[in-house]
Amino acid sequence: MVPAAVSAAAVPKVATAATTTCLPDLSKLKTRHISKFEVIYKTPRGNPNGLALTTNPGEMWIINQATGSHASLINISDGSLVREFETDTRGDSGICVDDDNVMWITSTGNRLIVSCSPDDGKTIAKYVAPGAGRIYEQAGDPPARNTTLEFAYPRPPRPPRPSNPLQNVGATAGQLHPGDGKLPPGQVPLDMEDTPAGSGSHGLISKGNLLYVASPPSRTIFVIDKKSWVVQNRFPTPGNRPHGITWTSSAKTHFWSADSNFNAFFLYNASSGQITERLQVGDDSPVIHGAKLILNGPGAGYMYCCDDHGWMWRFKMPT
Repeated sequence: MVPAAVSAAAVPKVATAATTTCLPDLSKLKTRHISKFEVIYKTPRGNPNGLALTTNPGEMWIINQATGSHASLINISDGSLVREFETDTRGDSGICVDDDNVMWITSTGNRLIVSCSPDDGKTIAKYVAPGAGRIYEQAGDPPARNTTLEFAYPRPPRPPRPSNPLQNVGATAGQLHPGDGKLPPGQVPLDMEDTPAGSGSHGLISKGNLLYVASPPSRTIFVIDKKSWVVQNRFPTPGNRPHGITWTSSAKTHFWSADSNFNAFFLYNASSGQITERLQVGDDSPVIHGAKLILNGPGAGYMYCCDDHGWMWRFKMPT
């Protein structure tokens, strides 16, 4: 017996799976070198870790990762404070304001992504961070970079860390919060039943309903639909410390993703995830944490970066 025809409308649609783009051979990637940089001013608070541009060309947000996280709006030209508020987040690493005027913060310390009001910081919602977990090392990774800058302010308290079971986890250079080295690298105590919680997301940017979120633990940039919270795409990163992320133009077709340990920026196609260029910063520079390319207004043509010891620094983008 021949089955009756089924209408096209009755056939369920099959979702298209998110794709992963392969990494290029970094040794063959087009590379430009940045040899000059300048440290320009102190940030309003001592542990800046993420930057976000606003619709006002002269202003920029800074998220602070110390205990009592604050979002501070500054004047780009001189770093002076416009206003700030405390946020319901912990150990923050990234910040952006989307097209709907919603602020998003990567609450790295508790592996969440939080939406809030850019007017007063009032929390709207909290979300799980895809790819969260323990940062791992891979053959060929560069060594972890640490800043050589002095603290701009008396050293602020850092977010509290669990006393156990992370204390005795074997330390590796790639871990954000390594243990004390009592165990060999990667090992955990024999009585541990659960995996150490690890870390969450870092830098993020927005485009329409999409959030592009850098995840060091999974070495991935996730493209998330902010309404369904479904990952639409995922792009691999060259290293295990992707951090600042910034659009190259108002068209939002490409973005730069910084890696703090490589001390470099990698140029991504926002649709395909293809990496086409590397911007290598000199070895003597501060560490790249938050990063934003200023497109117009004061500072236009410069990449602004924050160093987590309380400083803003920048370099001129090559033409």
